[in-house]
Amino acid sequence: MPIVDGLTSTKMIRLFEQSEGHAGLSLVANNHGRIPIIAVSTSLVEREKDTYVSAGFDGWILKPIDFKRLETLLLGIVDDGVRDESLYVSGEWERGGWFAQRHESEEPEPAHRLKKKAGKAELRLDEIIQYEQAPSAVV
Repeated sequence: MPIVDGLTSTKMIRLFEQSEGHAGLSLVANNHGRIPIIAVSTSLVEREKDTYVSAGFDGWILKPIDFKRLETLLLGIVDDGVRDESLYVSGEWERGGWFAQRHESEEPEPAHRLKKKAGKAELRLDEIIQYEQAPSAVV
């Protein structure tokens, strides 16, 4: 990253989330409990896992990116079952995954609607984006 690295930018985002200037979370981020941040790099190493978690990363994936795995990780934002199946396992660092289970949301209603939609059919990344952009009255 040209101005700040991923660790620094993630720390900045986490600080902003706690500031008075933060306007609140989107529906998808609200389901997650905070803005989901997945580290993407060739240089992520398992022995530094605690550093990534302390900085505020929620998950990781290594380059070159396995896009099917990335789609699974992104689905884990709205589907706790998928997320739980992708949790960190010692010795399986190359797979990428989530560091922990979902953070509890302060506003469960939007999360409920997302989970209901995810339960009817596989919720794909393009559907998540479409859902996020839909007016709340329509959803």
